[in-house]
Amino acid sequence: MNEADAAEALTELGLSTYAARTFLGLQKLGVASASEVAGVTDVPRSQVYGAADELESLGLIDVQGGSPTRYRPVGVDEARSLLYDRLKSTADGAFDYLEEVRNERPPTEDREAIWLTEGNENVTTRITSLVSGADAEVLFATSEPTLLTGAVAEALVEAADSGVDVTVASVDAEVREAAREAGLSVVAVEEAAPELSVGRVLLVDDDTVLLSVQPTAEMPNVGDESAFWSDGTGFARVLTALIRQVFV
Repeated sequence: MNEADAAEALTELGLSTYAARTFLGLQKLGVASASEVAGVTDVPRSQVYGAADELESLGLIDVQGGSPTRYRPVGVDEARSLLYDRLKSTADGAFDYLEEVRNERPPTEDREAIWLTEGNENVTTRITSLVSGADAEVLFATSEPTLLTGAVAEALVEAADSGVDVTVASVDAEVREAAREAGLSVVAVEEAAPELSVGRVLLVDDDTVLLSVQPTAEMPNVGDESAFWSDGTGFARVLTALIRQVFV
């Protein structure tokens, strides 16, 4: 990370651009006047005063009156704590408000919808979220060893450790062996038709289903893993029952 990256990171923590640059300059100098700060940063001297007022209001610098006025930054650990606490407080307030307005909305038919998630990382996040909500049983199926790693594997193991009945179904011996080593139940299945290009199948309890597809030559419009899923719906209950008959 260079100085420009550090300044940008500080702005993401809530500082204005000039305040971020001024604070970086003060960390270099220790104690300095506005003209000295301007000499080592891209902040005009006339703008250093306003930036210093902002930093002082946040507790990030001390100000010594005189002619000229001099500024001293707090230590890095103290600055980190102050900015993190401020960011957390702001985020907590925003999310509390989101929860408040979410609870005020009228009932809708959203839960009867079928949703689409695109991108491997996004599909993985959705799978781990659905698995974490399991009450009784989870069935996960894939023929790709790379799709039973990382966050997905951890979520399945955590669910099993919490008392959920977790089963991994696969045509691939490597997938089954990885599942066994993780202490999960395993089911061997017959190889699917290659044109189906199924990436991952997830069933949670009796009312949640996720089915992903991978890009293949037969599916040129699919650029990355995509998944449709439904949670707590009549559609999901029917499809869950049908898929479970195939794998179990």
